[in-house]
Amino acid sequence: MAAFAQDDDLRTRLVGFEGCDQTQTDSIRAAWRDSWQVMDVIREININWDEAAAVEFLGPPGFNQGRQAAIQDILRNLGTITGRGIPVPPLDWKVHVRCDDWKLWCPSTADKTEAYTTNEDGNNNIATINFCSKYFTKPTLSEAIANARRLNNPRYIFNLGNYDRTTTYTIIHELLHINWVHKSGRYGTNEPVIDYRIEFWDGDQGTYKIRDVYGPERAKILARYHNPSTIGGIIARSDENLGMFALAKLIQAKFGAYPHLPLVNTEPDRRPWLTLSDSLFQVNGTGGIVANSSVPDDSVILSDFLPEDKSSLIIEKFFADSDLPADYIAAWKGWSLDGVGLTNLHINNYDSGWIRTSAGSESSGTRDVAVKKGDTVGVFDGWVTYWTDQCPGATATFVWEESYGDVFLEADGYLHDGGGVQIGQIPFECAQAPQNGKV
Repeated sequence: MAAFAQDDDLRTRLVGFEGCDQTQTDSIRAAWRDSWQVMDVIREININWDEAAAVEFLGPPGFNQGRQAAIQDILRNLGTITGRGIPVPPLDWKVHVRCDDWKLWCPSTADKTEAYTTNEDGNNNIATINFCSKYFTKPTLSEAIANARRLNNPRYIFNLGNYDRTTTYTIIHELLHINWVHKSGRYGTNEPVIDYRIEFWDGDQGTYKIRDVYGPERAKILARYHNPSTIGGIIARSDENLGMFALAKLIQAKFGAYPHLPLVNTEPDRRPWLTLSDSLFQVNGTGGIVANSSVPDDSVILSDFLPEDKSSLIIEKFFADSDLPADYIAAWKGWSLDGVGLTNLHINNYDSGWIRTSAGSESSGTRDVAVKKGDTVGVFDGWVTYWTDQCPGATATFVWEESYGDVFLEADGYLHDGGGVQIGQIPFECAQAPQNGKV
């Protein structure tokens, strides 16, 4: 049994370490201390429910109001584990650590499981985290952050998926399963925090594609799941959504901006002009949601906490943009336009219309997108064809230098650059007066 220094573990003590060799013990200790930086960010947090991190991981603020207090309380309580907060009963300021797979859950998932948590240890009812061999192959969160700084690439730095596969985040995830952390049972009125599964219909295989909610993309998908009456309760029980919010707040504090990647699109007419070939689902033109059959099966499971208590949700509808804060939607559109080879096309003429443009830098096809006055759309390859139902039979194709960052389709029917200079000699003109008199 490895000893653990009193000044190392502060108010919460790690005990046990059955089956852990010295290298494994050192790795767990390092990640434990590293996790305190996450706790420090959330310990006294007053969540801004309209900000991006909250919207993307905790759900639409207009529909989670009944559980906002519980969600904030769980996160704050997680932050007190360092001892810099309100204590819980002394017995519970212990976490039993094991590496001996005492429940035999590590091999049951073909070496996918990294760790699992129970609220007892077989003897003293002390919450127990068992670390599997896969856990010890990962870096700490501080190492991942240092690597991001070295790379100095914004697309890497602001991708939350580059920080969650760390020993540190696994500890945060496992702690959230503990009943005195999320305050269930004799510690409060909350329901246990669990790992959810989500399902998408796969028409090619005639079955539902089931995915465990691990990682930022899947947590964002769950938070956007259209279930107005219960989404707050779902999020309050979703380990990964709570953990990802905490992780996002730390990365935001470290780098000064919200880590918005990976993007998750849930609207058929609002697709990012980035290749999302690894997205779990596709949204068709009528808003239907289908599984992406090309995505391989899961390769990692963070935790098998009470396997019989996982809840699976069939995703058939998402909250609409109109259900989300306008500032967030504006920010999302900006993120989706942030790509190499893109031009921002600003629509400043007819109330509504359509554009046909390149499907993207990795595709030879085209894409039709509905637009309206005031929209900004990212387009590839320096060309676009425009038409509107208000001018039957009228179309115009505009071409510009691909290096242009912004172009503007103005009320005069011509395309202009950012300085107001007309581009080309071809205008969009109605053959007759616009229908409904709207321009």
